Amino acid sequence: MREKDIRSMTYRLHISLFFFYLLAFTSSYSLNVANFTICASTNLYKNKIISTVQDSAKIELKNKIDKAANDSLKIASAYFEYGQYLNNSGEKEASIDYLKLAIKIANKTSNKAQIAEFDNYLANVYWQAGIYQSSIDTYILAYKSAAITQDSSQMAKISMNLASNYNYLGDYNEAIKYALNALKIKETAKDWERICYHYVAMATIFKETDNVEKWDYYIQKAYKLKDVENCASFGDIAKIYNNLGSIAVRKGNHKKALIYFDSLLVLSKQAGFDKGISAALGNSSNIYKELNQPEKALELLLESEKYFGDPYEIISNNNSKAELYRLLGQEQKALDLVMKNTSLNDLRFYSMEHENTLSLLSDLNADLLNYKAALKWNDSLRILENKLRDDKVRKGIEELETKYETAKKEQQIELLTAENELKNQGINTGIAIVSFLVTVIILILYIVSIRNKQAELKQNNLRLQVLRTQMNPHFVFNALGSIQNFMLKNDARKASQYLSQFASLTRATLNNSTAETISLADEISMLENYMALEKMRKQNKFIYSINYDDDLDLDFIRIPPMLNQPFIENAIKHGFKNIDNGGILEITITDKKDWVEFIIEDNGEGFPEGKIKGGYKSMAMSIFENRRKLIRQKYKKDFKFEILNLNDEYPNQTGVRITINIPILNND
Repeated sequence: MREKDIRSMTYRLHISLFFFYLLAFTSSYSLNVANFTICASTNLYKNKIISTVQDSAKIELKNKIDKAANDSLKIASAYFEYGQYLNNSGEKEASIDYLKLAIKIANKTSNKAQIAEFDNYLANVYWQAGIYQSSIDTYILAYKSAAITQDSSQMAKISMNLASNYNYLGDYNEAIKYALNALKIKETAKDWERICYHYVAMATIFKETDNVEKWDYYIQKAYKLKDVENCASFGDIAKIYNNLGSIAVRKGNHKKALIYFDSLLVLSKQAGFDKGISAALGNSSNIYKELNQPEKALELLLESEKYFGDPYEIISNNNSKAELYRLLGQEQKALDLVMKNTSLNDLRFYSMEHENTLSLLSDLNADLLNYKAALKWNDSLRILENKLRDDKVRKGIEELETKYETAKKEQQIELLTAENELKNQGINTGIAIVSFLVTVIILILYIVSIRNKQAELKQNNLRLQVLRTQMNPHFVFNALGSIQNFMLKNDARKASQYLSQFASLTRATLNNSTAETISLADEISMLENYMALEKMRKQNKFIYSINYDDDLDLDFIRIPPMLNQPFIENAIKHGFKNIDNGGILEITITDKKDWVEFIIEDNGEGFPEGKIKGGYKSMAMSIFENRRKLIRQKYKKDFKFEILNLNDEYPNQTGVRITINIPILNND
């Protein structure tokens, strides 16, 4: 209704009121009639204002149905569009009714593509309305219809929607199942449109269960494809930078994290993307808090509040501000902020922030000497932690993901086998034709020479793989011995922690043992994990450190795997064998352009006199020498190795220094 019409109607209403008061003095009957007339007029006026736009949309719906005649597809589409309009207007219940009517008509036509589209949209409306089970059930119906049409794009989208629903509800096994299914559909169909969205969604599931390794793995996959056309939307790119920064924080690299968050801030401001701006400011604030700059951190948090748009940002911001107020000695102010989170229904859907909220409530109450409340919140925290860290949940997720990766590799092997068969057929045909030519002898000699070289290269590859599999039992045997010694001390909590960490290390070792190369970051991560386990077993009788320049590009330098671990194992097992404490194990990593230099130095007992000169070699040393020889032969790169008994050169020192120059294999 136009503004002019509204003013006219308002004027007439005022005239009616004037006559109403005039008649009131003359007749009670007239008063009743006038009162009824005014009420009816007022209600009619209100109804007209509310329903004007809706009536217009209904008229448009009626016109579309009239034009459709008996075409059920067009009639279903008309009801669907009206349901969309109602949803966008905030009328969820009415929207659901019309969408269900559209689906009912579409089902009669058996048009599965239309049914899949309608069901997918209805499931989303159910979710927005908080009707979670109906949303999941409807997504499943949508997927079944899309599967009949073999629409891979629609199937992947619906499957990932289901994964997001289950992830939000904390059912991580179902979440990973549907996320992997979506990814499999996209990769099998070689459909790269919005593939980064799927990788980020996968990473988010692993993030929620605190699996940093897989979280990083899928974000890196998304990062590599973010600039490829149609692979990522702006929102996907923003999430990638946000996750990269968060992963850098988890790894303790604050400088790198700030660079990622600054990139996110600049991109988001250019695009006017409020969610990205608030995330960049909030995450940067957390880093400044870690750097003991609470005033700077609080300033960024307050600025981020200008860009809030959803409950998660409010919850996260309350927690972050509370931590800062606690640092500034304002515990009561901090407690009031965190208590606000407990009144928000959405808190239960954000597991990491929920965990942080409960932890703050326990700590802050303890600070304020409210010990009863502190214990209550601590109990709630333990319950949530047990749920999130449930070994069955983590194991189930990892098994599903492993099965997917294994199936994908088997599929790739089948494709390569088929390609090789085709190539061999082509070669055989060529040889048959060339055999009739004069140059057949020369060509045959050339082919024989090439095949000999290929056979030699394959033989070297097989020998290299055999040596790596020899190394795995050697490593696992020693690690299991360490676990046995530790568990015999009857410390159940530490034993469980040790076993969990060993499982993670074993997984990384098995993965790396089949790889030609791994990133320097993965090598460092595995070494840190191993040394932490041994330090725990040795009851902290030694300390260790890994030193490298902050500018060293850990993620992009690739080297052969597991070459350093045997020497670190020897240093701990033999060098520190007879010491009670004070052991020092130091690893220094330096980029030498064409190779990476590892210096492994300990202050242990060192080698007995004459053992190095006498050619003493352990099993690990023998395996290492064979691997070094084969790598030099295959890649034609220098591979230096030196071992020094420190006491031989420095009479006042004990221990061993090992220098290994491992070739970088990025381009091989």
